[in-house]
Amino acid sequence: MKRLATAVLLSSIAALSVAQKAPDAADTCLSKRQDILTQIDQAKAKGNNKQVAGLNKALKANDANCTPESLRRAGEKDVSEARAKVADRDRELTEAKAEGKDKDKIAKREQKLNEAQAELQRAQKALGN
Repeated sequence: MKRLATAVLLSSIAALSVAQKAPDAADTCLSKRQDILTQIDQAKAKGNNKQVAGLNKALKANDANCTPESLRRAGEKDVSEARAKVADRDRELTEAKAEGKDKDKIAKREQKLNEAQAELQRAQKALGN
């Protein structure tokens, strides 16, 4: 049972990592499916029926959830969240300047804004924008 839970957990993590790579969605989904099938073959060869059952669940989850559309939606959500973060960081910087905060605090807010902008660029690139 513990191995089954581990296999399901690992497949979920893998599915989430796949969601970060929307431009190659079809290739990524097929690659992940092939990896699972290879693992199933290896588990069958070792006679590990519990692992086979867990991997079959992972395969079904991959087939059901790993689609170009679902990966595109996840990428769009990441971009939307990154845009909101940039807006928040920009507002915080503007407020710090308006309140006359010291240079260190303003520099810290500028750094946070730069980090948020870089995160937005990564999300847009992953989405293919």
